[in-house]
Amino acid sequence: MTTLFKGASAAALAGTGAAGGIYFGTDLFKAEEVKKVSISSLIRDANPEKRLITATTVGDADWKAAYKTYIERNKDNEKDIWSLKGWSKPVGEVTLTEATQEFLSACDSNSKVEVSEKEDPLYQQVLSYCTRNTLVSDLIKERSNGKQLLDTSSSGSGQEEEWKAAWGVYRTQNKDSGNGKNPWGINNWETEKEKEELPSDYKSKCAERVKKPAHKFDNEDYVNVLAWCTK
Repeated sequence: MTTLFKGASAAALAGTGAAGGIYFGTDLFKAEEVKKVSISSLIRDANPEKRLITATTVGDADWKAAYKTYIERNKDNEKDIWSLKGWSKPVGEVTLTEATQEFLSACDSNSKVEVSEKEDPLYQQVLSYCTRNTLVSDLIKERSNGKQLLDTSSSGSGQEEEWKAAWGVYRTQNKDSGNGKNPWGINNWETEKEKEELPSDYKSKCAERVKKPAHKFDNEDYVNVLAWCTK
């Protein structure tokens, strides 16, 4: 074999190796393509302080607030970002009003779209226009090992004994504490703490706190509601 032939063969082999390297590298990149997940799933992981609004009526308070935000963000545009049917550019100050069924449907369909990261524009739009704060009540329902919120309506749905037991926990944990500890400000505490009967304002204290924003399980409102307002 001549020296020239040997050189040509070596170059050919080197070229094949290089090409092979590029080919396998491309396969590797394909195998490592970023996984996409639905926006609704990503919100749970990336923004646990928010929950998708699940109410089905356009007059729901959360939907009204969300729709107001949507209008405000699009008020300077002839066409809104989601091209909602019936959209018209608002004139003057934007006020709180009922949402539209088209808006609710757009939130529902867009929340199901799959994206690869929270920086995706559609993800940010759904986060801004279709969510509410995560509440104490959400944490109780989702992660409280079988605990259930007591009914805070005036009737109590026949849960008198359960309410009495919950009040008993509050009394026990607070009545013997120094400096007249009464974290929820129960009226007439010095008198009420000696009674087993439920104070008139105890249910309302629970009702108020289950609506507090909370997304961590060490949140004080969550910990207290779990102890004092559940069965």
